[in-house]
Amino acid sequence: MKTQLLVLTTILALIAFVPSANSLEVYKNEKTALNFSGNLAVYYLKNDDTQEVNDGFSRYVFDLSHNMKDDWRAVAKLEWGVQLSNTDNQIVVNHNGLTSTGPADETIWLRQGFVGFEHDDYGRFTLGKQWGVSYDIGGVTDWFEVFGADAQGTYNFGTDGGFSGSGRAEQAIQYRVNYKNFSFAAQYLASDEELGVSGENGKTYDAILNFTDSHGISILYKAPYDIGLGLAYNKTKLSIGVNGQSSDTVDDELISASITYRQHNDLGLHVALVYTDMTNHDYNDVGQVMREAKGIELFSEYRFDNDISLILGYISLEDNSDPDMIGADGTYHKKYTILSAKYHWDDDFYLFIESKIDDSQLSEFSSSLDEDATGIGMMFTF
Repeated sequence: MKTQLLVLTTILALIAFVPSANSLEVYKNEKTALNFSGNLAVYYLKNDDTQEVNDGFSRYVFDLSHNMKDDWRAVAKLEWGVQLSNTDNQIVVNHNGLTSTGPADETIWLRQGFVGFEHDDYGRFTLGKQWGVSYDIGGVTDWFEVFGADAQGTYNFGTDGGFSGSGRAEQAIQYRVNYKNFSFAAQYLASDEELGVSGENGKTYDAILNFTDSHGISILYKAPYDIGLGLAYNKTKLSIGVNGQSSDTVDDELISASITYRQHNDLGLHVALVYTDMTNHDYNDVGQVMREAKGIELFSEYRFDNDISLILGYISLEDNSDPDMIGADGTYHKKYTILSAKYHWDDDFYLFIESKIDDSQLSEFSSSLDEDATGIGMMFTF
């Protein structure tokens, strides 16, 4: 608690000295720049059984850059998540939860933190907790306010993807470089992490997952006619211990492909589609690891010149596991449609309503996730 108060006090002190001409620029001289940004969001969420006021993935960010000799720059980033509304988490929304790999009751937690160096010609090298290279692909559909992000493979096993490296990768070593219309990235995780998974609704299925030797690559191409193409591969060694019994180590693999049309938030039409092929990369609704799964995630938005945006999305994560193998039985298929609307009251503030129309086929042991829900909220960015 003392640490949280100290962090908040520091932020408030820094903001007090921010120049009024540019509220995001905390400090700048000829060599060094420190910027402060983030967003604050809350929403009211209701389904057939429950209602609550929840947090909309609020965060604040410090970005630091420092010019060095020979046109090199030192870079650093600190991003904390902030929980504005404490609830009992009765409604299950999706896998990109608040604290993710950290304790569920934390009010402030680290989302990203890394240090590195970069050059316009030679690329960027960073160390720390940061977005995994496969998020270059999966992240193109990660624009929903409440739901979504269930089929792109980013937030697997109910975490922020930090252990496998597909999301906010823990202890990641990354290299990125651009060449003409291509962007390349490579990543390695210097970590050995363990995660506990429990079954739901009386189904006994307790697993201990151990992640080691994770690495990934991605490539993006800016094609003509405002089309973007992407491909990524992420792999980690996964040891699965089920109900107190150990098993052989298997490969946790994620293959992602994406296509986009125009930029998000531009006036007019924007479309993004992600396809994923997963092996031992996520679990179903009762905690069983899916040996084989395929995902499709669609985000489409049309922004009118009257400050209103209409959004249509579709999520499909289908278990294709062999029922004769240890793990999931192949009956799980999470699928739902998302309908959403936004009113951009200002460039930095908007209101939204987002509904999920659920048509999931869950395993025989659970029915709790197959439900429609609606969220109404607001977002302030700075």
